[in-house]
Amino acid sequence: MIETLVPVKLVVRVPCAIIEHQGKILAGQRSPFLSFPLKWEFPGGKQEENETDEQTLEREIMEELGVEIHIIDKLPVTIIDQGWREIILVPFVCSLKTENIVLTEHEQIIWLEPDDLQSLDWTDGDLGIIQNYYQYLAVKK
Repeated sequence: MIETLVPVKLVVRVPCAIIEHQGKILAGQRSPFLSFPLKWEFPGGKQEENETDEQTLEREIMEELGVEIHIIDKLPVTIIDQGWREIILVPFVCSLKTENIVLTEHEQIIWLEPDDLQSLDWTDGDLGIIQNYYQYLAVKK
């Protein structure tokens, strides 16, 4: 019997935050030294072993922005298949518990009106999240 080695696809679960504050949404620009350099994203990060999506998100937002968040709603996941890895973006609509943002990973942040979100150069996965967020807003009204 001949064994064939099949590469195992890496699956990365990434909870991320659509942070609403005073009618605007926070967008973060990725560092030029990371994958997807200078693209815009909703902040968040990779889930660690034995963490829930919510625990990951709260930890990542504290690490990246230095603030605490209140999680309001979970939106549908967006899956990006890059061939060698699959990224599962798990978006949550959030508000700020604390407001003194300190950037540790992003190049910059910007607060945008929801209708202006598509004016930025987003990662592909975050574009899917924006569409789901618009659907969420339409139902919420």
